Amino acid sequence: LHWQALLTARAIENQAYVAGCNRVGSDGNGCHYRGDSRVINPQGEIIATADAHQATRIDAELSMMALREYREKFPAWRDADEFRLW
Repeated sequence: LHWQALLTARAIENQAYVAGCNRVGSDGNGCHYRGDSRVINPQGEIIATADAHQATRIDAELSMMALREYREKFPAWRDADEFRLW
């Protein structure tokens, strides 16, 4: 699914944990939602995920120390462009 790939991309490009929360069921407009909420670490690995089509809660442990260590080993922020608004 596209949204799962996009969540992974956001985690990697921002070097941050990302929590993607999605509802389950149908709305009154004919849209159906499958759930699949997940938490992704800065390397793009899924560290917690909910089952599809199940209303549930997920828990994940996030480590500030692990995040800092990863950012030090892979300092992608040094490649950032400086943006200015005039």
